[in-house]
Amino acid sequence: MVGWEWPPSHTGGLGVHCFEICKELTRLGHQITFLTPFAGPFTPVDGVTFRFPGESRPGPGPQYPTAYWSGGTADSPFSDAIDGYNHWIRTLDGIDGVDVVHVHDWFGTIGASAVATKLRRPLVMTVHSTEYDRSLGHPWQHILDKELIGIRAATRVIAVSAHLRQQLIDRYSADPKKVRVIYNAVRPSDRLASIGSEKRVVLYVGRLAVMKGVDTFLRAAARVAPIIPDALFVIAGEGPEYGRLVELSAALGIGDRVMFLGKVSDEEREILLSGSSVFVLPSVVEPFGIAALEAMAAGLPTIVSKTSGVAEISSGIFRVDFWDVEEFASRMAELLEYPTLRRTMGEQGRWEALREGWPERARETVAIYEEAIEAYGSRA
Repeated sequence: MVGWEWPPSHTGGLGVHCFEICKELTRLGHQITFLTPFAGPFTPVDGVTFRFPGESRPGPGPQYPTAYWSGGTADSPFSDAIDGYNHWIRTLDGIDGVDVVHVHDWFGTIGASAVATKLRRPLVMTVHSTEYDRSLGHPWQHILDKELIGIRAATRVIAVSAHLRQQLIDRYSADPKKVRVIYNAVRPSDRLASIGSEKRVVLYVGRLAVMKGVDTFLRAAARVAPIIPDALFVIAGEGPEYGRLVELSAALGIGDRVMFLGKVSDEEREILLSGSSVFVLPSVVEPFGIAALEAMAAGLPTIVSKTSGVAEISSGIFRVDFWDVEEFASRMAELLEYPTLRRTMGEQGRWEALREGWPERARETVAIYEEAIEAYGSRA
C-alpha cells in the first residue's frame, strides 16, 4: 500500500482512511507493507510493516536522501519531495509475496504503477479527491498528470462517493467498468453530544481551504448571531485561508462570537463534538466528508452541502446548496432553537453513521482486490 499519510501525523481524511482500512484488513488475515515518505512515529497496527526513505536512519519528520531525488527545482521543495518519494518507491527492493499494489490519491502513482509493473501485479487506486475539486476548477497540470497515470494504470479504481466516481468518468475518461464506490466509515465515539445542553455552539472542523466553504459558515453565522445572542461559532483547523477568514469574521461584526482554535488533536476533536449543538460542513466541493460522519457518529445534528459525498448515504441530516447562505443560517437557527429537533436528528444521524463501519468497508476492498487479481490475470 502506497499512502502519503498515517496517524498520528495526518491532515485530513486520507490518513484516517489508510489507518482504519489497514487495521481491518489485517484483522481479516492480510499482511500489509505500507510505503510512506515520512519516518514516523507511526500508530502501530499488527500486520502492517512500514517502509520509508532513509529507513536506516529513523527519526522524526520527512527524510529524503539526496540519492533518491529525481527532479524538481531548488525553489519547489514539495515537488522535490513528491519526485523523491516516487523515485524511492520505484527503486525499492525487498518487496516479496505481494498480491496487489494499492495507491491512495496522486502522491505516489508514478512509483506505485512502476512497482506493480515490476512485480507483475494489479494496481488498485483509491481516489479521495481530485485536483479539480481541490483547485475549484483551476487544476495544476503536473498534479492532473499524476492522477491520470494512476487512473489509467489501475486495474480497478475506488472512488469514495458516487459523485466522485462520475467525475472520474467524465473528466478523466476512466473506464466505468473498472471504477467502484466504497464510502468512508467511522468508529463509534466514546463521547456523545450533549444535545439537551443549554450551551449553543455551532462547530466546523476541517482544513481552512477555499473548497471547504468556511466563508459561507461565517456569513451564515453573521445572520444567526443577532437572533441567538448566546450562540458561539467555533472553527477548528488550519490552512491557507486562516488569515482571510479571521479578517472576514471581523468585517462581518462577529469577531467576538467566533473562536478559531487552529489544529486540534483527535481527543480535542471528540471533546468539541460532544460539547457542541450543531455541526456544519459547507464545502463547495467535498468528495466525501469524514468530519461530518464523525459528527453524526457522536450524535451531533449535522448540516452539509449537497455536493458532499456523505450526503449520499444519510437522510438524517440537512442538505443545503453550498452557495445558499440564507438557508445555512435558517437551518442553524432552527437547530439551535429547538432541542427536540436536535435530539431527533442527532439520534437518526448516529444510527446512519454507524449502520456500516470499517469492517464492512474492508470486506468491500478485499472483493475489489479479488476482482483486480482476476482481471489482471485474464489480461496477462
